Amino acid sequence: MPFLSAARGSLARTPLSTVLAVTGGLYLVAIGILIITRAPLGSATFFMATAVTSIAFVAMIARVWHAVGSDRLLLVAIALAVAFRIPATVAPVGADNDMVRYIWDGRVQKLGHNPYRVLPSDPALAHTHTDETAAMPSRRARTPYPPAAQLFFRLVVTIHDSTTAMKLSLVGCDLLTVLVLWRFLVITGRNPWLVLTYAWHPLVVLEISHSGHIDALGALWTAAAAYWLVRRRTALAAIAFVLAIATKLLPIVLAPLFLGRVRPRDLFTGALFLAMLYVPFADGTGMPLGAVPNVVAHIRFNGPIFQALAAALTPQGAAAAAVALGLAVALWARLRLEADDPAAWAWPMAAALACAPVVYPWYLLYFTPFLFTVPTLPLMAWTFSVLPAYFVWELSRQGGRWSVPPFLLILEYTVVVAAAAAVLWRTRRPSQASGRP
Repeated sequence: MPFLSAARGSLARTPLSTVLAVTGGLYLVAIGILIITRAPLGSATFFMATAVTSIAFVAMIARVWHAVGSDRLLLVAIALAVAFRIPATVAPVGADNDMVRYIWDGRVQKLGHNPYRVLPSDPALAHTHTDETAAMPSRRARTPYPPAAQLFFRLVVTIHDSTTAMKLSLVGCDLLTVLVLWRFLVITGRNPWLVLTYAWHPLVVLEISHSGHIDALGALWTAAAAYWLVRRRTALAAIAFVLAIATKLLPIVLAPLFLGRVRPRDLFTGALFLAMLYVPFADGTGMPLGAVPNVVAHIRFNGPIFQALAAALTPQGAAAAAVALGLAVALWARLRLEADDPAAWAWPMAAALACAPVVYPWYLLYFTPFLFTVPTLPLMAWTFSVLPAYFVWELSRQGGRWSVPPFLLILEYTVVVAAAAAVLWRTRRPSQASGRP
């Protein structure tokens, strides 16, 4: 399109410092408005703020995708990324935030309870509550969080029992992911400015510093596993991978990437470490999965592929198919791609997640650190097309169903398919022109 070509040309001619100042300023203003107005998720102000931050992000990434600025300017860009997070980090948290459950899970562990065996609504556990945790929406459900997440909750509560401490800890994980990604880019010979694909990403800022999701911890361990595997620190890579799985189960589909790249003793160490994480929570009735089986059987959100699979199979069969698909993609990546290829890490998780029963926007955080190459651009598109799902929050406040409207589902997944088709077309053009298949 001539207009887009002209826009790209104009952006390329604009000094990087100017682009940084304008996009960074717009981003900060939008975040400030979101926090000052206390705009609810899914509201008009919320979507306005995310639209502005998204435009600022796209403009910055388009400017630095093939260009390298000075190290000083890169430090300024990272400092701005930290500044984006500050207003949301210090903002108050409502009782409906997931961090309230994190705090309660950590607190009951300190009091000697197994979080997988207790319910917050149990009258016998009234002494474990504050006014905040007593009002949490999940008080009648068992915890869905695996052992590494549980131990993280306990650690934070031991330091300070508050949602503020929990959010600060998760933002700390987020910033460590920025550091890991920067080192990954440097050791693999890539443009270090591509660290902004994660550090400036609106989904990352929104879901971690604003909403405080545990996926920040899982994304950190997954990125660390990739970094250490590339550096051939295989024992550390195996431990990080186990911690990622034990924070949330999604990264388990990456297991084939480690075949033949880590030593047998590293595999044994990882398996032993995983067992050690589960032992404190075992009670003789099987693996402590908490609410996970209930989610598979009954909970649905933004997962049309899973619903189709469940109708043809069973919910459990559909879940198995999702895992099998992710493993198959990872096995293909192991055979065809190098360990330092971000597509090898992003696509298996994305494939499994696309077939999951629940696809909340923050679940995409697991593969967001890896979206800095052309083959991962369709997944970058997904991290934006998923944001309209927040309209459901606004609908629920008006008494509507907790379900993504069909037109938004179509929009979300059509954008991803269209982006994949565009990338495939562009990558095949040179071979077609030369007559190669």
